[in-house]
Amino acid sequence: MPARGATPAILLPGLDGSGRMYGPLVAAAPRGLGVRLVSFPPDQPLGYDDLLPLARAALPARGRFVLLAESFSGPLAIRLAAERPRGLVALVLAATFLHRPLNPILHPLRALVGARMFGLPMPGAAVRHFLAGPDAPNAIVDEVRQAMAAVSPEVVAHRSREALEVDVRETLARVDAPLLYLAPTRDRLIRTDVADEILSIRPDAEVALLDAPHMILQRCPHACLDRIEAFLARSGTSSGALA
Repeated sequence: MPARGATPAILLPGLDGSGRMYGPLVAAAPRGLGVRLVSFPPDQPLGYDDLLPLARAALPARGRFVLLAESFSGPLAIRLAAERPRGLVALVLAATFLHRPLNPILHPLRALVGARMFGLPMPGAAVRHFLAGPDAPNAIVDEVRQAMAAVSPEVVAHRSREALEVDVRETLARVDAPLLYLAPTRDRLIRTDVADEILSIRPDAEVALLDAPHMILQRCPHACLDRIEAFLARSGTSSGALA
């Protein structure tokens, strides 16, 4: 149960859809933080339109909550927040995108996205280079590889294509909840100008730049939690929201 005065966080997952990658963040969170991990079916190729009702159904029926999404689920969280669900007090996005997600150097790979591309185990070197950083602990690398291996290649390919085609810039303009973007400065997967794009649409948004690879929540969970807690305090959404 969350501590008195705490605001629970609803966590939407990355590309693997399991939510298991939130492990370091949950472990670092203060006791009493109410966390609800949302997961997506690993064997059903569902796009953003199909995943939206699943995410909506995971929201609390009553009370206040924070919506937090990383990477693939960022556009989904933006669409959900644009519906202005009752109880939503803040939207936190991490290492995600509004449209054209890939780092420009990776654009030639767009044509290769398919089930065959994801049919083999993800090499540890690729995990470190694009996601977790060259100095990533073996435990994080192994967790990523296991999480991705547990999802059908067809599903990963479908989600990847959805991410490449999505555009939620106009949708973001309809989000009225306080917004925090956690931006990793060493992201080799997602474009590093997303923060500027968000600020061009929501000048009131807060951006926290952190020296981290794409997996910002996994590599620096304590720093991310500090930024989130301070953001919630400044926005007046909750007193001691994560305590």
